[in-house]
Amino acid sequence: MKLNKMIKRMQILVQPYMPRVLVATVFSLVVSGINGAIAWFVKPAMDYIFVQHQHEYIFLFPLAVFILYILRGGADMIQTYLMQTAAFKMTRDMRSSFFENIVGLPVSKLAATSSGDMVSRLISDITILSRVLSDSLKVFLAQIPSLFVLTGIAFYRRWDMAALSFVLLPFIAWTTRVISKFMRRKRREVQRLMSVITHRMSEMITGIKVIKIFGMEKAKTRQFITENQDCYRQNARLVRTKEGSQFVIDIISGLAISIILGYGSWLVTHDQMTSGDFFSILTAIVMAFAPLKKLGSAYSTFQEAVAVLERVDAFLVLPTEPAGGEEVRGISKGIELKDVSFSYQTSHPVLSDINLFIPQGRATAIVGHSGGGKSTLADLIPRFITPEKGEILWDGKSIDSLNITQLRQNIGIVSQDIILFSDTISENIAYGKPDATWAEIEQAARLADAHEFIISMPQGYDTVLTERGLNLSGGQRQRIALARAILKNPPLLILDEATSALDTVSEQAVQRAISQAMAGRTTIIIAHRLSTIQNADQIAVMEQGRIVATGNHSTLIETNLIYRELYQTWVTKER
Repeated sequence: MKLNKMIKRMQILVQPYMPRVLVATVFSLVVSGINGAIAWFVKPAMDYIFVQHQHEYIFLFPLAVFILYILRGGADMIQTYLMQTAAFKMTRDMRSSFFENIVGLPVSKLAATSSGDMVSRLISDITILSRVLSDSLKVFLAQIPSLFVLTGIAFYRRWDMAALSFVLLPFIAWTTRVISKFMRRKRREVQRLMSVITHRMSEMITGIKVIKIFGMEKAKTRQFITENQDCYRQNARLVRTKEGSQFVIDIISGLAISIILGYGSWLVTHDQMTSGDFFSILTAIVMAFAPLKKLGSAYSTFQEAVAVLERVDAFLVLPTEPAGGEEVRGISKGIELKDVSFSYQTSHPVLSDINLFIPQGRATAIVGHSGGGKSTLADLIPRFITPEKGEILWDGKSIDSLNITQLRQNIGIVSQDIILFSDTISENIAYGKPDATWAEIEQAARLADAHEFIISMPQGYDTVLTERGLNLSGGQRQRIALARAILKNPPLLILDEATSALDTVSEQAVQRAISQAMAGRTTIIIAHRLSTIQNADQIAVMEQGRIVATGNHSTLIETNLIYRELYQTWVTKER
């Protein structure tokens, strides 16, 4: 991102907080004026007290300086508070926008992105961006006016001394610019490595059972330590570069002040300038180099933010799922897949030329060997993924033309990979119907055979679940998810291995609940268990991404070898 684009982008980001920034600017001008006043009063103080021996000013001058420092401190405190709170507001709003945009992205896009990378951008990157407003912009507002005021006083007092002291300024500007560009590249690499570390941490937490059962603790720890060390090295280089630039500015500042001391002392000793003028100029120049140093540091931070903003904007500019579309009101005819094909970016076709009609009010089971594309086919209907070829019709209308939010409101899903949230059990069930009454929540739990184990817990329905509901057993989590789908009462119910985590007794109870939920409802069943699919109105047999046969259980047993083999496998396992 070029600097001018960065500035325009920052202007857009800062625009909502301009009232605070403008008030802060007023107080920064007050600070600048007081800095100038301090440098200005050095001359009369020196001339009246030390040259003209007007000792009545001995007490007035320190009192005046004390009052000026109080005023400057108060103005600086208000300015800092306004800029910091504006930065906090920007951080809050950017994180909310980022989260909202992420939630609105297509599932396929999210699946292709590391969760750690997104968390790093949400937390770390946006925090760095807020520093541009809280630190860099604050420095620009406060120090640039101070620099002009102090420089003006120095030139007013003695232009040749001021010019001599600032002759090295172009070198400072050039050094700062070169180093800042280097820091932008380093910051980009640091943030990338931070994303890797965040991803590793997230991966470890979700995969801790796999790590332990395969004895991967040491290997994963070594991997994390190596990547963490890489991040440390990049951060260390960043700090060395940043502090090195400040060291260069310090050297140049010291050289300039040394020149002033030498030249000014010569002028005073040869009666070409009063001591008051000399110390006033010296004070102004010394005070001017402090904001100059801060401006160099702020510019470096601003350049770092360029790299960070690129990473954040990379997600903010991604197109979210489309809004609008035709209204969806249940299912009156059915769902049809016509010549549908799909493949993931890194694989061969998962689905090829799928043709299937799912009639309204009937149960359609999709069976086949693992990896045959069954779950992928189910993901197409709620538009989690988009087919590469063909179309999917909902009551004769392409689902691409339908309102995507309403489409999903008409679909309930219970999958093998159960996702529960860190809320109470009742809240997790009520996701299926946010305005549900307590009686409706309890009824849904009873139908899912979940009520008994819920009330046996210390807080019952108010029990707060841990991340992903890991304080419940697999079967308990699955029954909560089923209760959620039952409560939603959708026209289309998709059961993707919905009873896979249940024991035989629980499965029988839940199977009865499923049968009740399926009654008169359009249902898609994906299952390996015979008991779940043998009573389906229609069974589609998939093999290597294609539907090779359709029919009911008795027909397929007689006519299709693949289904007969699957059936024999199921019978053997369930004995």
